[in-house]
Amino acid sequence: MPRRPIKKKRVLLADPVYNSISVNMLVNRVMKSGKKSVAYRIVYNTLKEIGEATQKNPVEVFENALENVMPQVEVKPRRKAGSVQMVPRVLRSVEKGKTTALRWILGACEKKSSKSMILRLKAEILDAYEKKGNALKKKEELHKMAISNAMYSSRPQLILNAVSIPTN
Repeated sequence: MPRRPIKKKRVLLADPVYNSISVNMLVNRVMKSGKKSVAYRIVYNTLKEIGEATQKNPVEVFENALENVMPQVEVKPRRKAGSVQMVPRVLRSVEKGKTTALRWILGACEKKSSKSMILRLKAEILDAYEKKGNALKKKEELHKMAISNAMYSSRPQLILNAVSIPTN
C-alpha cells in the first residue's frame, strides 16, 4: 500500500468555442501570469489564421499537428552501477504524449524570432502539420536516443517496434 494518497486525475473541460480538449490544453499552456483572456485571444486568432491559410478545419489541422509531434516513447535516467543510463519506455497514456507535444511546440515558438505570438504559433503548428519544424526534430532526436538505448530496457524489441516509422 502506498504511503501517499493516490492522486485523482483532473478532468479537463472542452473549450467553449471549438469544443475541443486539446485547444483548452493549448490555452492553459500559452497562458502567462494567469491572464487567460489573453491566452484565449492568442489561440483563437491563431486557429482562425490557420483556417484561412489551409482552407480546412483549424482544430483538425491542430490535432494532426499534435499527432505528428507526439512521441511514442519516453526516456528516463536511471542510476545503475555508478553510471546514469537513459532507459526508454513506451508511452501508454495518450495524455502524456499530448502534453509533451504541446510543450515542444510552444518551446519551438519561443525560439522563433517573429513579432507576435500568433504568427509564431501559427508557423509552428503549420510546420508540425506538414511534418517539419523544430518540434518534429525534438521527437526524432528522442526516438533516436530511445533506439540507441533500447538495450537498457527490459523489453528492447517493444521499444524498437514502437519507434519504427510506419511506411505510408
